[in-house]
Amino acid sequence: MSWLTTVYFATNITASIVLTKIRYQYGLRRFADFVIPIYLLLALAHLFAQHLGSAILVRAAMGVAAAPLSSLAFLYMVQAFPAEKATYGIVLGFAGLQLGAPLSRIISEDLLQIGQWHGLHMIDAGLAILCFAAINVVRLRPMPTQQMFAKGDGIVFMLYAAANALLCVVLAQGRLAWWTDAPWLGICLAASVACFGVYAIIELQREKPLIDLRWLVTPFMLRFLGAVVLFRIVLSEQTVGAVGMMNTLGFTNDQMHPLFMWITAGTIAGFGLTLLVVPSKRFGILGDIALVLIIIGALMDSDSTTLTRPHDFYVSQTLLAAASAMFLSSALLQGFMHVIAGGMKNLISFLAVFSGGQALAGLIGQAWLSTLLVDHQRLYYAQLVERMQGSDPLVAQRLAQLGGAYASNLNDASARGAQAVVLLSQQITQQATVLAYNDLFHAVALISTLGFFVFAGVKTHRWHRARRAAPAIAAPTLPAATN
Repeated sequence: MSWLTTVYFATNITASIVLTKIRYQYGLRRFADFVIPIYLLLALAHLFAQHLGSAILVRAAMGVAAAPLSSLAFLYMVQAFPAEKATYGIVLGFAGLQLGAPLSRIISEDLLQIGQWHGLHMIDAGLAILCFAAINVVRLRPMPTQQMFAKGDGIVFMLYAAANALLCVVLAQGRLAWWTDAPWLGICLAASVACFGVYAIIELQREKPLIDLRWLVTPFMLRFLGAVVLFRIVLSEQTVGAVGMMNTLGFTNDQMHPLFMWITAGTIAGFGLTLLVVPSKRFGILGDIALVLIIIGALMDSDSTTLTRPHDFYVSQTLLAAASAMFLSSALLQGFMHVIAGGMKNLISFLAVFSGGQALAGLIGQAWLSTLLVDHQRLYYAQLVERMQGSDPLVAQRLAQLGGAYASNLNDASARGAQAVVLLSQQITQQATVLAYNDLFHAVALISTLGFFVFAGVKTHRWHRARRAAPAIAAPTLPAATN
């Protein structure tokens, strides 16, 4: 079932990148009008087909359909505000996109109870119909179009799509098939690198490239993408860490509804704080505050035990949700200001890269943290089992206690002993997993701390450089000496 996630990100990231040319030649609404009906047809067909192949097609179509809708959400909110208030529209548009994840975990339980998996697909189809109606009833202000696609676009697009899809497969499947146990993962990674290399060689020689690679490798964009990757990795602590740990301990989504409500509240609070900073345009401070909140939240989670319950994560996950909203909106606004300074010519490109970069960085973060978790869980399990000697009185006492639970059902002492060993093994596995999660939380806190000092060092360097340059700029020009 993990292939559903893989194909969604593969198509969504690819579609996000090519939206630039589609927007300038056809318009985003026309592209959405084309892909949403296709998605609806596949979704309806899947309700009758009921097999994994059709589900994969539906997820792939959803990835394509979601790409223009994300950019349209920004543009609608921008045009809904006066020009001088457009920044508020961007923040609110992005906030709406981020609220979907925690809310979906709350409503999905009721949908599954009402209509099983059909209920999930029906709500997806219903939302798609509403989006299709909305973009046609309330239209964006028309923008001039021009010929953008050129000869050779098909070849470079296929190369880029193949490179992206293969990379998504490696990132999503590597932790499940395991990186060193599945040779086909190495083949996919090598093929991805080769496809992207050929794509870049061809793209850099074209007059009208599919993607402006030179713009993407400017110093600002490299710093921007690096910051996005860092934050998406540490913010994966919320899904891989806290929620994953609760699932491991046996809690389901319906038992974590209050936790997701707190996450939703934290997300709203984070965007609210961002709106307060908009007038001063000091967006950089939001990233610093976000890193501090992540450090605090991760350290709070790092003392978890097998007795930890969802309510123990309320404060920490609220802080992480607020940090996520603050950083992502901060990065978006800083990038938006950079695009404005460049004449707005790269606005749609920036939004597409921001959206696709987030998705890819999220996959990287989940893959890395999941791998770290499995490695440390195996290490702790081996250490704990090594200490469990049958001759140890404490171990014998524990086995007797666990076997006693079956005294009323099993008369055979050997059978009770076997069941006791199984239960003890399960408890050891659970304890090793919790210890591994604590290491994960510590790793997130450490990376966030290093990131904070790196960003602080960069800002200090810029401040000193500006201070040294200020006297030369401010020095008055002395008049020439006269007799």
